[in-house]
Amino acid sequence: MSPLLAGTHVVLLRPRWARNLGAVARAMKNFGLGRLSIVDSQIGSWTDAWEMAVKAGDVLEQAERTDDLAHALRDARWVVGTTNRPLAGSRLLTPREVAAAAREFGPPTLLFGGEVNGLQPSELLRCHALSTIPTAGEQSSLNLAQAVCVYAAELFAAHGDVDTAALARASAAPSGLLHQLERALERTLANSAFGDADRGKHALAELMQPWFRAGLTEDEVRAWLTALGKVVQSPRRPSD
Repeated sequence: MSPLLAGTHVVLLRPRWARNLGAVARAMKNFGLGRLSIVDSQIGSWTDAWEMAVKAGDVLEQAERTDDLAHALRDARWVVGTTNRPLAGSRLLTPREVAAAAREFGPPTLLFGGEVNGLQPSELLRCHALSTIPTAGEQSSLNLAQAVCVYAAELFAAHGDVDTAALARASAAPSGLLHQLERALERTLANSAFGDADRGKHALAELMQPWFRAGLTEDEVRAWLTALGKVVQSPRRPSD
């Protein structure tokens, strides 16, 4: 199996219905995907999930469960947020373009929102790229499992017979490190006039979005962390 498919990570945020969860697992197994994380699950009984996950029970058994999205994305180097309500001015990739871009960026972490409200703007702003599935205008919303199936099929078509991993940006900073940078930026700005200013609730996430989009390396993020740490220290004494 292609290392790129093996490395692809499907993350479901706030899934609500067990039957959809089982259908997601089945779609993943159909196309060679195995890594699944479930974040802030709204599902009670998994009985229907096991029923729907035909020959894909292992995907459910191995799924990581957490209430913390940052934890689920801690090692992600290319997070693709899926949405049919994109942010104004954002560039959207189709599932086929995501599969093609994976040759450069490596295995994607595909982030799917819950069945009712999808991903919130603050969550989309913390993705490296955004993607939507082209649909007819009169019905633009897909079932969660259908959406996962479309992305999985495109990835399999592009990479299913590839024996070597795509040339990923191995030095790209994981999302966990970028979240450290966000917290450092928040602390720094809180002690400035920015902290007192009236601004939108997503102002900090909007400041971070270019850094997510740029795909900073680990060295670059650590350089920013050092610089922000120095900002709150005493200034240099003037030279004589």
